Amino acid sequence: MTTPPAHLLIGHRGAAGVAPENTVAAFEVARSSGAQFFELDVQLSADGVPFAFHDPTPARTTNAAEVFPGRENDPVTLFTWAELQQLDAGSSFSDAFRGERIPHLDDAVRVAGDAIGVFIEIKSPATSPGIEDVVAQRLRTDPRWQRLLRDGRIEVLGFDAASNQRFAALAPEVPLQQLVYRVPDAEALERISTYAGQVGTNHRWLNAAAVDRVRAAGLGMSVYTVNAERNFNRMVALGVDRITTDFPVEFSRKHLTAVDHDAVTVQ
Repeated sequence: MTTPPAHLLIGHRGAAGVAPENTVAAFEVARSSGAQFFELDVQLSADGVPFAFHDPTPARTTNAAEVFPGRENDPVTLFTWAELQQLDAGSSFSDAFRGERIPHLDDAVRVAGDAIGVFIEIKSPATSPGIEDVVAQRLRTDPRWQRLLRDGRIEVLGFDAASNQRFAALAPEVPLQQLVYRVPDAEALERISTYAGQVGTNHRWLNAAAVDRVRAAGLGMSVYTVNAERNFNRMVALGVDRITTDFPVEFSRKHLTAVDHDAVTVQ
């Protein structure tokens, strides 16, 4: 058999380079890509339903201007779940995806099945009060999420340190990643290590010294969002643990080629 990958590959917002982000269609592309995980962003509707969506408003990725004229730039978290389900989240990407809906968080675990894991980014927790508890409850009580958790195929992540710490207190059994724009100093990394196991940073500013700081703090090293081959190769050379990309199909093929080239045969 071949050696396992030295790093995990994560489809960003499903597979945002080839399908409308944070939709079932994008999750399905990621599931069949050969990536180990797909990532999504989660927010809460006005009536408390966890749904997959990145932006603070529905203007960019939906037809909210047509369905709810004058509300397209309102916070997406002020829409009820029933209202969100009236929006088309696919046609802004391509007519081929017309009619794609905003998914419920649980659509992700349905698509994942036994084939792939899920990264859940808690997006803008200040506009979704109580979202940490809602996500923790889903992971704790839904047998499908519990199966993924037992299999090591769930991770929660976010930029908001206070939100991450709240989640860690609620669900210490769930792997947690602190997102940052640049790797901070050793003191900040030491604080992060008290509640998270991974640091995820923008790949553009990552260098060997930053990776060494992360390792010295006992943390794993993740990067986002790597879409060019030269950057992918640089991240592999730096020895990062996870690489998030909008193009999981393309980079899974490159990754498998690299693994096959360095394969170890076991008798």
